Amino acid sequence: MKSSDLALGASNLLLGTAVGAGVNQSVFVMPGWFSSPPQSLAKVQASGSFKAFWIPLQAASALALAGAFAFNRKNDQRRKPLSIALGFYIGTWVSTAAYFAPEIIRLGRAGADVSPGEIARRGRRWLALTWARHVALGAAWVLALAAMARKP
Repeated sequence: MKSSDLALGASNLLLGTAVGAGVNQSVFVMPGWFSSPPQSLAKVQASGSFKAFWIPLQAASALALAGAFAFNRKNDQRRKPLSIALGFYIGTWVSTAAYFAPEIIRLGRAGADVSPGEIARRGRRWLALTWARHVALGAAWVLALAAMARKP
């Protein structure tokens, strides 16, 4: 098997895992973060379990997708969807750095100066906006799958 196919396979596996895990967490896990703020959110952030999962998965996904692009850069049929996939993927990173990570950290550190109702309201907005990240990550995955379906 060619390295270009292996890199695409790895990126598809990792992107698919990230999409599935993200949707699962948004439906079943994250709503509990805002069930009784600020204690429920502070408890989750103190455990750090989400960091231990998401940081390595996203780093591996980024490396695999970049590797897939690099190994397929001379193939027009694969390069085009992979470059768009990279754009969607970079968009998820930028939105995470600009809004999602800082906001969840702010909400977790909010003390008496922010009411539990305000934390819950902002948490619901954060959860709703998270679906846009899932769509962008899903689009990157679909494009990477499309690239894999094209001949090397």
